[in-house]
Amino acid sequence: MAQPELGTQPRARLGTPDVRGGRLRQRRSGNGGGGRRLLVLVAILAVVAVGAFVMLPSVFGGVARSLAEGNPDWLRMPFIADALRDDVVDRLDQPAGTDPTPVEFAIAPGTSSREITDALVERGLVTDRLAFSYILIIEDAGSRLQAGSHTLDRTMTPREVAEALQARPQAPTNRTTVALREGLRIEQVTAYLLDAGWPEFNQAEFYNLAVQPPAELLADYPMLAAIPAGRSLEGYLGFGLFEVERDIDAEGFLRVLLDRRQAEIGGLLEESPPELLEDFYSVMTLASIVEAETDVAEERPTVAGVYLNRLDGSQWPTRLLNADPTVVYGYDTVQLRRLPLEQWVDYVFWAPIGTPMAQVELEGDLAGFQTYRERGLPPGPIRSPSISAIQGALAPDTSEGYLYLVSKNDGTGTHAFARTFEEHLANVERYVRGNQ
Repeated sequence: MAQPELGTQPRARLGTPDVRGGRLRQRRSGNGGGGRRLLVLVAILAVVAVGAFVMLPSVFGGVARSLAEGNPDWLRMPFIADALRDDVVDRLDQPAGTDPTPVEFAIAPGTSSREITDALVERGLVTDRLAFSYILIIEDAGSRLQAGSHTLDRTMTPREVAEALQARPQAPTNRTTVALREGLRIEQVTAYLLDAGWPEFNQAEFYNLAVQPPAELLADYPMLAAIPAGRSLEGYLGFGLFEVERDIDAEGFLRVLLDRRQAEIGGLLEESPPELLEDFYSVMTLASIVEAETDVAEERPTVAGVYLNRLDGSQWPTRLLNADPTVVYGYDTVQLRRLPLEQWVDYVFWAPIGTPMAQVELEGDLAGFQTYRERGLPPGPIRSPSISAIQGALAPDTSEGYLYLVSKNDGTGTHAFARTFEEHLANVERYVRGNQ
């Protein structure tokens, strides 16, 4: 057979397989693939744009907030103010806290808005620096702040503080405000007065009068008639908010506290003390222990009942109160007697001792406060009890026969009560060890 001559057969064209004919088919030319790539690119850019639209305000808002908190003058830039408006506006009317105690705040002439803001934040009168700065700059309140003395408190919002500082300043006054919470002992009141920035007042004289009250002072207050000779005014100092002359002397201020107390408890003096309590002084002593044991007014009669049941020898043969607060009171007294008066400001009152209560040594005039060793009530009150604590001591609930109590440690401030030691151990296991 003759071989074909070279070059006489047609050359196969390079291409892709033709599914229909089984032959190689030539690849089509054109921009179809490039078009698809363009569409993908456009889609990616669209997704990026949408993400940026969603996330950029949040990211920029965070940057704007950081800038404005570091330097409030950034709020003068419109794009910064706009970025923060929605976030800040909601915070302009949120109070700094809940303490209504009046606070004197003075602005010296020439003080800058930023210095005023720093001082307000330092004293807890403003807790939202950015919101307050927003009012000063965006609402132009900063240019209207008045030099002089203003009265503020920690229930005020940033807007209310700004409005108060724009008002006419108060005329200079020779009065000062003293705020004493309930349940303080005499030394705590003295420490507060030392820390109050009241240089005209003689705190040492006040303390000496409170622990060794003169006969003429005792005679002026019916509630003090039952106090044994030589005892202090512990338990009888009033508490609350007091506005007094700045130059008041020690006895004058002590009488202010006693006046408040007499007005509060005067109507209770005629009530008969419960069985096992001799007089109103005994009632005040028990009430002070109840005050130390619980802040919950509803359970104060029950707590008072526990201690009266312990005083009842038929249920509790030892008649030992085993009251931790009395031992802590005696221990603190020992420590305070070793310290100069001015160091009482730094002393931590009513702190855990770290020693089993029965092992704490109290001697001399303090021995009676060691109620793990000494029978009966301690020699006197350990703090100023509230009205509800006094009422609980006047009408104790002894009906259930409770002899033990332990804190539930659940944030409610309430206690679990028991009649027997076995029940008490079960409560300790549940509320003390269990919560630990």
